[in-house]
Amino acid sequence: MASPGAAFAAALAAEDFPLVEGQEGMGMAPDKYREVFDLALRGTRAFRDRRFDEAISFYSKALNLRPGDPIILSNRSLAFCRISQLLRERSSADSEYQPLNGLDPTTHAELALKDAEKIVSNNSNSPRPYLLKAYALILLEHYHEAREALLAGLQVDPLSHVLQTCLSDLDRNTNIAAGARRARLDRTDDFECTLCFKLLYEPVTTPCGHSFCRSCLHQSMDHGNKCPMCRTVLFIGPRTYPISVTLSNIIQRNFPEEYAERRSEHETMTYAGVDLMPLFVMDVVLPCQKMALNIFEPRYRLMVRRIMEGNHRMGMVAIDSATGTVADCGCEVEILECEPLPDGRFYLEVEGSRRFHILRSWDQDGYRVAEVEWLQDIPLPEGSQERRELIELANGASELARAYIRRARETVRTARRTRHLDLESMPGPQDPEKFSFWLVNLISLRPSDRLDLLRLRDTREVSSEDQLLFLWQIPCFKFALLLPLQRISSSIRLLSDAEQGCRVQ
Repeated sequence: MASPGAAFAAALAAEDFPLVEGQEGMGMAPDKYREVFDLALRGTRAFRDRRFDEAISFYSKALNLRPGDPIILSNRSLAFCRISQLLRERSSADSEYQPLNGLDPTTHAELALKDAEKIVSNNSNSPRPYLLKAYALILLEHYHEAREALLAGLQVDPLSHVLQTCLSDLDRNTNIAAGARRARLDRTDDFECTLCFKLLYEPVTTPCGHSFCRSCLHQSMDHGNKCPMCRTVLFIGPRTYPISVTLSNIIQRNFPEEYAERRSEHETMTYAGVDLMPLFVMDVVLPCQKMALNIFEPRYRLMVRRIMEGNHRMGMVAIDSATGTVADCGCEVEILECEPLPDGRFYLEVEGSRRFHILRSWDQDGYRVAEVEWLQDIPLPEGSQERRELIELANGASELARAYIRRARETVRTARRTRHLDLESMPGPQDPEKFSFWLVNLISLRPSDRLDLLRLRDTREVSSEDQLLFLWQIPCFKFALLLPLQRISSSIRLLSDAEQGCRVQ
């Protein structure tokens, strides 16, 4: 919504204080009048140069010499209004990097209103003081009173085009045509969360009578089960605790724009976008790999709650042993099952889905968030000889994997191993990349080797003679890692060796 004060700022300008020669009409000594004129002139020049603090200082000194002068009062009132509007429109980034000292926007608006009311009380026949009063009231968000001030000005000057234009602009921007709407509530601290100091979003009221944003209370109770205000022990579960419907409806009805901003801000924290990824720093996970997680740290509990409100996906990365920092590649995992436990922990079942490369990362509320790009193997042209050979190789590997799993099940009957060797989750050979990762997951690999696998981009790159000679000198499982040779053929060799072992047993 456009600021309703914009029309007033455009319509109002600083007036020049008149210079009167001689004694008549001055009401004060010529030298004192000259001093007032000089102060008013300097104030007007500072105003037009947008040095509003200096202008107010000059106007105040002039009013000490000539109290109640309507021109000086109106100019000072306008300067207060301009400062108030500038402070309100100042971005959060400017406030962070260039903090200002002095009065807040509300105090400036209140001082402007006080000066405007002084002029109006002198039975002025000009529409200017009514415009100033309405301008100050708008900055205080008292829109109905501002409308009444404009209507009072039209009674003094019914033909004032400026008053008519500002009244029309006010009605259009605030939707408060005369008598058409009831009064709206003032924005007070009663509608503010005492944890985030913003308008309450999805408010919940505790048994002790305090209201917070549900997500803020969630985060607070990660560190203890006491009310953040009065420290009363709370025997509630914020996840299932109901929203205060009446309070939420009042806030949405009276502050729709700010509530919409809070909703948008909350939605951005759930990571619905495909290029932003919250990171769980623990271990290297490969696509198609399933694992269970016990989330107990407060920062990751907060992250999981936000993820479960969004797309149920996060990134899992490890610390790269070569650099000692977070690895540059990871795997997106989908949360298949999320069980909140009574003590606030989460039991998760996750499955790896896509690989990604981290472009940049930063801390957010204690955990890391990254901007990522997705990694895929270099595709082979459909119908090409290379792709046909790759599909044929995948089909052979599929049959070998089935034989290996059947023999392993016959040999090892423990439930733990049986769950790991699952044929139902095996991808089809028509997707060689996904199938190759599923095949590699049958093999026990070191984290550093698994990280190297994530970085591979070619499913079937052919090795050189020197590389092949090197392979004979290392354990068989490294064949799947140290070279971007096809993961499938590497896994076939390992599975063949394992199947022979099963037969011997």
